[in-house]
Amino acid sequence: MKTKRQLWLCLILCCFALPAQADLRFLLPPVSSPAVMYAAFTPLANYLSHAINQKITLSFSANLQSFYNQADQNTPQMVLFCPIAYIRSAHQQAYYPLAGVIPTPGGNHSVIVVRRNSPIHNVLQLRNRSFVMGDPACAASSLVPLSMFRELGMTPKSFSVFRQSGSDQSALMDVAARFYDATAVAKNVAAPYIHSGTLRAIADAEVGPGDLLAASAGVPANVRTKLTAALLTAKMQDPVSIQALGGLAAGFKAINDGDYNALRALYQEIHGVNLLPKVPQEAMTLGIPPTFTPIAAYQIFAPLQKALNEATGLPVQLVIPHNEQSFVADGRAGKFDFALLTPRMVAMEKTQMLPIAQSVPRHDLHGLAIIRRDMSTPGTGPSTGPLRIAFASPYCSARSLAKAKLLRLAGNRPVIWVPEGSEHAVFTALAENRATLGIVRTATVMALEKELPGIWSIVQSAGRAPVWTLVGKRQLPLGIHSAVKQQVAKMPLNVLDTAGFMRFSILPDA
Repeated sequence: MKTKRQLWLCLILCCFALPAQADLRFLLPPVSSPAVMYAAFTPLANYLSHAINQKITLSFSANLQSFYNQADQNTPQMVLFCPIAYIRSAHQQAYYPLAGVIPTPGGNHSVIVVRRNSPIHNVLQLRNRSFVMGDPACAASSLVPLSMFRELGMTPKSFSVFRQSGSDQSALMDVAARFYDATAVAKNVAAPYIHSGTLRAIADAEVGPGDLLAASAGVPANVRTKLTAALLTAKMQDPVSIQALGGLAAGFKAINDGDYNALRALYQEIHGVNLLPKVPQEAMTLGIPPTFTPIAAYQIFAPLQKALNEATGLPVQLVIPHNEQSFVADGRAGKFDFALLTPRMVAMEKTQMLPIAQSVPRHDLHGLAIIRRDMSTPGTGPSTGPLRIAFASPYCSARSLAKAKLLRLAGNRPVIWVPEGSEHAVFTALAENRATLGIVRTATVMALEKELPGIWSIVQSAGRAPVWTLVGKRQLPLGIHSAVKQQVAKMPLNVLDTAGFMRFSILPDA
């Protein structure tokens, strides 16, 4: 039998024999060679290792499929995700966002590029041409250009050749070498080709939420908190670690999973797959009518989203149903904590929502515009026969407000009204030649014209657009309604000018 002294000795030896805390894997995507990625991220890994008192080991993938396989493993790890890779992996495994990547200039824009001397000058002219996709995991190279094509009624079948190259650099070189007519990549990636005069951009769209760092469920919550704090202060605490990243990142910012709902909405529209995250979202919701594209709405209404975040003390996520009927149905079902409603929607949802504030129009943008395909665009509709007029239906007042002007434009031509499920679907109807004219808000056409220039032209203005009303769910505590009014009242003048608003006018309590 062991003596008491021997038992104590065994216990001490066992304690010293316990394995050291395992390294935390930092998985990096195959966006460059392992040597380049190792040099770029080693200083950051060392900084984070010190912050959490645990060694962080870099891990590389040979290709995108290998990256997905490793990201899907149920193991404690931190991962650098492109947006599409994130929403796909977060659908397979529980991932918690740590911090968003602040891109270098141009990194949050997607550009469609052609050769400098190409006869192609707008995206519609890409029909029956060849197109090569870049990195399929990055929104700028895949989802956003597919969304721009969708606005014009174009699919991969609209091209003579449509293929995936696997990397942005390969796609750019293929276009420069005349193997394909066009590609789409992040603006900062295309910059050397554009600045040298080899390629030029024919479309330029904001991407929305970008790359991020996320931790798997196996990483303890207290470690995730430390990692987030270290990332958000890295530029100040360890500037060398940020400088080493070069063009891959300019720093890190706060972010939450709900910021990626705009991309999820686009992904579902284009691919028919709803990539719901494994980790339930703890956030309130702001419903936006399907007037703008999901990515444009994410950018345009960010100031209102921020005001609601501050008023409620909770993340507020944008929700943009794919058509107006779905929007009203979701509102009636109580799926929105807050929403922006057209006058007809306010009447439809008055049992669920209380008015909070009303938009004050910016006079140059808050009107209605009668638009058509640009006359210089091949395939523009005929000038004889019935006049087909597209309008958002059934909860937008644009048709009734502009009807007199539209009938005067028609003259003796018979009129066929073409109802669409959303305002941005009116643009698709024109692009597909299903309509000759469309009636939309001026702010909408100006926002889309920035992304896709040379497609539409404004025939004439058609009077004032109906205002939008910010509403909140009736069941919310009165204190939240009051706090929202205070924060909305403090929003800077013209902060929502791209939506056509100067400001919000606070409404009296009902």
